[in-house]
Amino acid sequence: MARSFPPDVLVLDSDALIHARLGRGRANPQIVQAKSYRLPGGTFAPAVVTPELVNEGAITDVLRRLRVESGRWDKASLLLPDSWFRINILDLPALPEGKAEAEQMVRWSLKRTMPIDPEALRLTFEILSRTGGAARVLTISAVDKTIRSIERIFAAAEIELVLIEAIGINIWNAITVREAATTRDRLFFYIRQGDFTTAAFRGSQPLFIRSRNLNGERMLAQEIKLSASYLRDTLRTESIENCYLAGNGVDDIVSSAIATEFGAPVQTISLSDFSERWPDGISGYEAELTACTGVFA
Repeated sequence: MARSFPPDVLVLDSDALIHARLGRGRANPQIVQAKSYRLPGGTFAPAVVTPELVNEGAITDVLRRLRVESGRWDKASLLLPDSWFRINILDLPALPEGKAEAEQMVRWSLKRTMPIDPEALRLTFEILSRTGGAARVLTISAVDKTIRSIERIFAAAEIELVLIEAIGINIWNAITVREAATTRDRLFFYIRQGDFTTAAFRGSQPLFIRSRNLNGERMLAQEIKLSASYLRDTLRTESIENCYLAGNGVDDIVSSAIATEFGAPVQTISLSDFSERWPDGISGYEAELTACTGVFA
């Protein structure tokens, strides 16, 4: 485990909390403990960006059970669904050198793309490149009110959250740390029940990252076709080195659709590629556990 993070990782969704405890292995981490705890319906309410936490007691009760069953520990990393975040790549004509001034410029730029006031967001950003005064910036944001509520509940349970990130980003971390360096284009797809993440990378640089909700109006097959058209026409990703497909229960139909649209090999991600061992009974959330290994990539 290259990064110095605690061994306990939590994955929170609108209907469940997953706890994983990782240990060192010879080459890859081992998942020493893993268990999913069901949350009652209505714990979170849908919102434009990040869902609103409306039943704090539900998470409090689950954390109480978790602490009894898993022993004493006080620090953890927390992973949330990609769709709870907004991820943008901004091309800014100018970006101040000072961090506070740069953040204000980034927030101002997000007003053109965000459906809510950027001042209501918990924001992190990374400068991908600078050319003169101009900059390309990767931003990741979520509604601060929801994040603060989650942090407060964990703090009350005496668990310090040292990291809060998206599930899909950490699956990608787990992949790239094991892949040879490349300058070519690669694609990443993470499919969950109800949402769909697409990302394109040129070498190590992200070109495009988007998470969309799936619904009756636009199904998965349509999203794959639209993603292929956009990436070809807008980003000119003509030659794809590899496509990576992650998700619980993804099948050959999805893999074949991606291979057909992009004309590239598709590698379906398996937990066995990233962890040396894991407990029985975790087949329903292998993708989330793969993301847990990515925290340490």
